[in-house]
Amino acid sequence: MSTRWFFSSARVGAAASADGQALHTGVRFFRDIDGRREQPDELKGPTLSLVGPGDVLGFDRSMVLREEPPSGTPDAAENVLASVELAHADLPWLLSPGKVPTAGEPTPQPWIALIVLAEDEAAPPRPGHPLPIITAPVAALPPLAERWAWAHVEARLPDDVTDGDSARRLVEQGARNHSAGVVGRLLCPRRLAPDCGWIAAVVPATAAGRDAGLNAAAGAAATADAWPVADRDTVDLPVYHWWTFRTGKAGTFEELARRLRFRPAAESGLGTRTIDVSRPWPAEEPAGPATAAMDGALRAPGPTPLETWSDPAAQDRFRAMIRERVDAPARLRGEPVPDGEPADDRDVVAVAPPLYGSQHTGEQTVPTEPDTWLSTLNVEVRRRVAAALGCRYVQLEQEFLMARAWEQVGEIRQANRLLAAGELAAVAAERAQRKHLDPLDAAGLVTVMAPVSGRVPVSATQPDTEPTTLATLLATAPDLPAAVAGASFARLTRANGALARRAQRITAEAGGETPQAGSFLQGKLKGMTMVGDGDPEAVLHGELRAGMPPVRLQLLRLADRIPAGVWAQRTEDDDRPLRPIMAHPKFTVPIAEELLARWPEWALPGIGAMPHDSVTLLETNPQFIAALLVGLNHEFNRELLWREFPTDQRGTPFARFWPGDNADVEEIALWPLDAPLGSRLRTGGAGDLAVLVRGDLLRRFPGTALHAVRGVNGELPPAFDGVPATSLALDETTVLYLFADLDEERARTEDWFFVFREPMRGTQFGFDTGSQPAQMDTWADLTWQGVGVEPTRCVQLVAVPGTPTKLTPPDPPVWARDAADMARIAFQQPFQLAFRATTLLGG
Repeated sequence: MSTRWFFSSARVGAAASADGQALHTGVRFFRDIDGRREQPDELKGPTLSLVGPGDVLGFDRSMVLREEPPSGTPDAAENVLASVELAHADLPWLLSPGKVPTAGEPTPQPWIALIVLAEDEAAPPRPGHPLPIITAPVAALPPLAERWAWAHVEARLPDDVTDGDSARRLVEQGARNHSAGVVGRLLCPRRLAPDCGWIAAVVPATAAGRDAGLNAAAGAAATADAWPVADRDTVDLPVYHWWTFRTGKAGTFEELARRLRFRPAAESGLGTRTIDVSRPWPAEEPAGPATAAMDGALRAPGPTPLETWSDPAAQDRFRAMIRERVDAPARLRGEPVPDGEPADDRDVVAVAPPLYGSQHTGEQTVPTEPDTWLSTLNVEVRRRVAAALGCRYVQLEQEFLMARAWEQVGEIRQANRLLAAGELAAVAAERAQRKHLDPLDAAGLVTVMAPVSGRVPVSATQPDTEPTTLATLLATAPDLPAAVAGASFARLTRANGALARRAQRITAEAGGETPQAGSFLQGKLKGMTMVGDGDPEAVLHGELRAGMPPVRLQLLRLADRIPAGVWAQRTEDDDRPLRPIMAHPKFTVPIAEELLARWPEWALPGIGAMPHDSVTLLETNPQFIAALLVGLNHEFNRELLWREFPTDQRGTPFARFWPGDNADVEEIALWPLDAPLGSRLRTGGAGDLAVLVRGDLLRRFPGTALHAVRGVNGELPPAFDGVPATSLALDETTVLYLFADLDEERARTEDWFFVFREPMRGTQFGFDTGSQPAQMDTWADLTWQGVGVEPTRCVQLVAVPGTPTKLTPPDPPVWARDAADMARIAFQQPFQLAFRATTLLGG
């Protein structure tokens, strides 16, 4: 952390010892004799002449760090003083023409000054040689005799620096090193008028500097002021640096913030609207007049009321009818088809209102339990309206959304092509194995697999040994030549081969029994207990069959070509392990922004009639938000199916409603069926607090922040950062501030405050607007009315305002004592305005 310090000037190098342009030199010798130091008088040297204001043509543009108000500002506050920050803290006094006595100590006069002229007082600087030139009316310029009070040094020093001498040494060191924490600043003491354009310019404050910049013959002394000029009402001034800005309409941040008044949501007519529900089915005649209360994404704080119609009987009829009609497709699909009626006709008859959430849950009818989220969503009118708003958004933006969805799918389509080819290959290979390998015995399988025997794992013959490969097993078998299991031996000994026919002839001639092909290898395998006499799939035969399933081989092959986390959830034991990858796009756009922009009266009923300069405390509505997100995802999943997007329609592409870093809902398909509507939101079913503000304050200061601050003993803590709100601008005068994880219960029990904070733009100086109080507690109470500004509308040091009664020791600022004190007096702290949460909540 650091502390802001102000100093009246900073001079380093030769300028620190100069008297104007004169630098007196001298030398001093010291003599040590027997431990005693003798110090003779200083020997005077020649007086050197330093460069002065008349010898330079300004400074480099890189010296300017910041302009206040910034260049091009369209609505600057009229109560601030124009200023310019300089990177070299000693620049304003580098060529000082001399010192001026003040109430504190003699202060060097700056050689440059900042002036501000209205657009109807002067034209922008015109080209000149060597510098641009501006013609200024002398009556609008600040008095140069007092310019020492409007140039100072600002330093940010560590908190452990508490004494002035240490701070002064650090500032001098920072000025020599051009530290970023030490800057020089010029102020213009002129009061700005509202709704006006302005030209700010840094110009020479001496006549010598003026003449040098105008390329005129120097005729004035180096200490003479640049204005006024004898017998002239205007003066031509060379410009070292300039910019333009404009002040807004009358009203400072403090003044506009104090206009805000709290109004409860009910008083402002916010949160609910009455809708006509007498005719829920357009094709049918209404049973009678009936209305119901419709809430929105935001509501008045408090529990969610039950949906109640003005005619309870009409409400009961509607709920029974909506259940019947939503359930109709499932009921018709389950009924037998009447004789003579084509089977396809029942799909036409089954057209019905949508069953929201059916794709995510697999449910085809509305649950009979009244408190489940699926039942509440599909039976209550206000929740079906919210879901329909989500559907309508998809219908309006389907082309844009699908374009973004296809951009996200990336390589999934190519991966699905590979999976489809792999699945086809696995089925074809399985059929080929059934045809060619199933008839083979163990010896035949060993022969067929001989080329890859080194990669075929098999169990060891001994129980206490490790598993091995088929090649190792055959190599270690006793009295079994390796060639016996080879393809050449198999061809040689095949049943209808030449060797078999010769053996048959010899055996027939000898009258013996014809030997069986492959009996030698089969016999050896039996001797190794790798072939059983009973089950042909037992031991080696079954192990070899299990070791070459086509699905497993395709899984291994595709895992190398499709590096994705999908394989962690797939095994060969699945019903369809090579099924296509089902993915859904993800949209991070906060749907609340779209809803408030398109249908503000549905998002927050009554927002159009909200009074000006008002603050209203609201609460997010989890049930409305959940219903809208389900309807939104329901309709978009149907659109994905229609566009043949690779998805199973169970995804949640839209999971974010409010602006922020986190999603508002998890995957809808994971919601328990018995959970209440809105309970699966990030807030757990409770609504977060929100503050709706409408007023000129937000138009003039669009960066206005709102913080929630926890009170200490019923008061704001002396220093706080607070929990910043997420802002959502509805128009130039209306902003919604959202507080995550701050609900009504916490706000009441923990005594929170809502604090409006002025946008941080940098260090500012000026005075408040409005009437001057009869008694000032601190200098912060000083207004422009209490400061003498006539006749040039510039602050007059001779017009001393009253002294505050609560000055802070040990070194309170004094009016016109030095530039540092004037900076401390005019320094503008960011204004903050606090509302107590319990007051806003009505407690």
